[in-house]
Amino acid sequence: MRDTRARSSFGFLARALGACRADRTTGSLYLAGHPGGVVHLREGAVAAVDSPGAPGADALLVRSGRISEPDWSAVLRAGGVPRGIGRAALRLVATMAVQDGAFAIVAGTIDEYAVDPDPLDVPLPVSPGIELDRLLAETARRLDALASLPTAVSPHRERLAAVTGAEPAALSTTRRAIIEGADGRRSARDIAFLLGRNVFPVTVEVSRMVGDGLLTIADGVPGTTTGSLAPLRPRTPETGAAVAVTDPKPPLPRREPGASRAGDDPPRPSGWQVLPRLLNRIRAGPATAPRGDTPHRKGTTHGP
Repeated sequence: MRDTRARSSFGFLARALGACRADRTTGSLYLAGHPGGVVHLREGAVAAVDSPGAPGADALLVRSGRISEPDWSAVLRAGGVPRGIGRAALRLVATMAVQDGAFAIVAGTIDEYAVDPDPLDVPLPVSPGIELDRLLAETARRLDALASLPTAVSPHRERLAAVTGAEPAALSTTRRAIIEGADGRRSARDIAFLLGRNVFPVTVEVSRMVGDGLLTIADGVPGTTTGSLAPLRPRTPETGAAVAVTDPKPPLPRREPGASRAGDDPPRPSGWQVLPRLLNRIRAGPATAPRGDTPHRKGTTHGP
């Protein structure tokens, strides 16, 4: 991981998850930052990741056309497995969403974290959960792969525009779709939501297309992740059981200025009030063309 900011965020996530594994936490790990997110834990293992920086498993399934909106709504109401997709394929999509969400979180910044011991229902939990070492190894591999490219683009910051004169007919289906979505206002993350694909492969392909002269970084556009301006808030439990993908409280104290202990080893920020969140809006992604900035807490580092 050559980018020092990514290393910092990766180390922060590793420490937070390590503490949860040591405590065999079942609940939610809230990560404040840009884009930030929520890691859902079962006995210290990762069952799901929600982040405004990456589509969730449900968004990947619906937006890609693998299942229909009515079928997904029926799953939320009654539980079970969506029609038209097998259990093994469902587990694969859910696992990829967890890995993609972790990548999106550490590709930005993490300022602090808090743990809520009350688990929340998620539509497609991976059960049994993904072990910490496996998830961190895959996240590090993805950061290294992106950093090794000649022109590495942040999934969240740079806005992308198609270069005049590009011939879409001579391009692959994926590259044509990316060019169609690169309107000068969208980041790689926004294009991933638009296409219903994971953020990591889209970011890698976007980076290669910039290097190939097919895309350019748009000027004069704020370089921050778009999304809802509404705060995150604990989700009201939905009717019906969550789909378990199987393999065959009280607020925390708010941190006061100067309360952190810089000499602690490992550093672990003091608690803060549990992040308000709207998981449904996170999973749905931007409802309209990307505009504006997602509010985030101040910190000492900035996204890549």
